[in-house]
Amino acid sequence: MPTSLYSFDTEYCADSLEFYPFGETRRFLVGTYQLLQPSNTDGTELSSKDSQRVGRIYVCDAITNEGIQIVEKQRIETSAIFDIKWAYNLVADKELAGIACADGSLAIYSANTQSDTFLTHFATTETQPSMCCSLDWSNRLTPNDPRVVASYSDGSLQVFGIGESELQATEQGQGHELEAWISAFDYWDTSRVYSGGDDAMFKGWDLRMGFQTPIFSSRRHQAGVCSIQSNFHQQNMVATGSYDEHVFVWDTRNMRVPMKELNVGGGVWRLKWHPKRADRLLVAAMYNGFHILDTSDSLRLCGSFMDHESIAYGADWCQHSDKADWLVGTCSFYDHIVHIWHDDI
Repeated sequence: MPTSLYSFDTEYCADSLEFYPFGETRRFLVGTYQLLQPSNTDGTELSSKDSQRVGRIYVCDAITNEGIQIVEKQRIETSAIFDIKWAYNLVADKELAGIACADGSLAIYSANTQSDTFLTHFATTETQPSMCCSLDWSNRLTPNDPRVVASYSDGSLQVFGIGESELQATEQGQGHELEAWISAFDYWDTSRVYSGGDDAMFKGWDLRMGFQTPIFSSRRHQAGVCSIQSNFHQQNMVATGSYDEHVFVWDTRNMRVPMKELNVGGGVWRLKWHPKRADRLLVAAMYNGFHILDTSDSLRLCGSFMDHESIAYGADWCQHSDKADWLVGTCSFYDHIVHIWHDDI
């Protein structure tokens, strides 16, 4: 079983982690979410509406110095963060990361490794009453025409184009009856978008027809659908995860039933395919730690990391490795801890 190489406290509750995909580096971002309760000085009764949702982005390096250590390079105060995703190809010669925020905004930051200030603001949509819950980029495999899809707590979905210094909404609609926890592009066919919601629905959309009618709707999951990722190594394969504790792997040519499934326990918040291997899937299983699945045949548990003591939310593979094992970063919520560990499977 993998063990922690290093850990650090993010102060605020930690829920998202993404490794930097450009260059030979172990840099990563951590997103946090904190609900601040106002001080009651006059004896009046306060409600949850009086609370403030704040967040922080950490830029960190995992360096080798008599073992692995984590060095903080930058922090940015933000609204509370639900999701972070890098664009895996340059956008107008820029390295961009998207941040889904609780104030309803979608923020884009530009990265520069040559500057002391690694992340600088690029563009932000307007705030809105509903929270921005997730985002995904279209350009993992197709660098041309980069777009971002985002999902919101009112069940809506939006697609944005990237301007010189702004985000331009191109498609929007009501995707789910309850919170739309997750949205994702099909990396092999970026006219197709997937979404999952608290209504337990997993849906597919053809952007050429907009968000009026889904091309499929599945109730195979028995609770809210929280995670979706297209396999960027293998066409026609997508993984989904749910509060119902199940991971499904689907063949997109037949969306009636999943090809494979496994109950990992705890509820599934995030899924990440391995950077180099088409048959490895990283799972953030909420109340049951983090797991690595072998998807080559039936879904099989091949490793678990159980050092976290709170809800397992954020997880990612380091994007570069010169060894057989890969560095993995994970974070958990109420104990606000980040762990770095090796996949030694």
